[in-house]
This record gives sequence, structure tokens and C-alpha cells, in this order.
Amino acid sequence: MSVREKLSVSDFEAFLKLPENADRRFELHNGAIREMSPSSELPTVIAMRLAILLGSHVYAARLGVLTGADAGFALTPRDVLSPDVAFIRAERLSGIRRRGFFQIPPDLAIEVVSPSDSIPALQRKAARYLALGVREVWIIYPDDQTADIYRAGSAPDRLEVQQIASDGALESDLLPGFRLPLSQLFALGTPILDDRPEDAQAE
Repeated sequence: MSVREKLSVSDFEAFLKLPENADRRFELHNGAIREMSPSSELPTVIAMRLAILLGSHVYAARLGVLTGADAGFALTPRDVLSPDVAFIRAERLSGIRRRGFFQIPPDLAIEVVSPSDSIPALQRKAARYLALGVREVWIIYPDDQTADIYRAGSAPDRLEVQQIASDGALESDLLPGFRLPLSQLFALGTPILDDRPEDAQAE
């Protein structure tokens, strides 16, 4: 949802400090504020599980740091984006500031698709991430238990998309030694239901 047009990062920071916005999530896209809907059950569980599995490797190998969905990356003076999970390599960090958005793009941005998400919009967001300096974008599809990996192509304005089937695995040159089969990511230890619990109880 667009709230206002052509705001700067400092305008956006002031907007976020308003009392009525304390418990809401927003991104800044080319100066326009967009409110982010709360995630559904499955996508948020998958995002957290992916962060834990990826984080255990990243921190054990001292590869860098991970962020969650509440992190803001000021990628231009009019863009602040918040991936569900992001990774920044250690050699690009001089430290972690106590306040403010990250001023560098993450190396890896991960988005987990929610039922309310538009797939074409997420694909455009992946292209936007890459145009603004992110090296790799993962889009995770919980319904199909598949994933797409986006990278910048060899030609300008071209993207490479690697489709990962449900029997495939997530891995990247950015993460030496990391390999996560999608079957493991989606092994939640509890059934994935088609309906909300209250719907099932109402029948």
C-alpha cells in the first residue's frame, strides 16, 4: 500500500517513529512507503527455520552475519528494503552500529512467499535487489516446496534464474560448504495443513 510518494530515507525514519506505526512493518520503494502484511503461519515458520539452519553454518564458519525480516537496508537515498532473511559477508563489515539502517546491500537476500504475495511483484523485487547491489536472491515457495535463485547475468539488465526442484538443494558460492536440501528445510516435524485450524474445527 503506497502511503506517500518520493520520500527520502530520513523522511522514512521519521515516519517509522510515529506512534501509530510502532507495530507495523514498511519498506521504502523509490520514495514510496509500502506497508508489509503480517506473514501467514507457514511462511514465517519456514523463514525462521531457514535462518536457523543457515545461521548455524554461517556463524560456525565465521562467514558473516544474518538479519531477519525487521532489518532495513538503505540501498539508495529512496529505497529501504527488508528481506525475510539476509546474509552479509564478514569481510564487508567493519562493525555493527547500534542504530540506523544497514548502509550496504546484503550479499544474499531471501524472500519466502506468503499467500498474500504477488509472485510477479516478488520477481520484480528480486531484480530490484540485484540492480541495487545484492549479489544473489533466493525466493522460497512453501506451497510447491521449491525455490528460485536469482543472480545478475553476464549482460546488462539480464538475470539468471536457477530453479530448484523439491528434490534439490540450496547452495551458493557465497556460502562455502553450505548445502540445504529443500526436503530438510520443509521437514517441520508437524503436518502442513491446507486449512486454518479454526476452519477444520468448524466443519
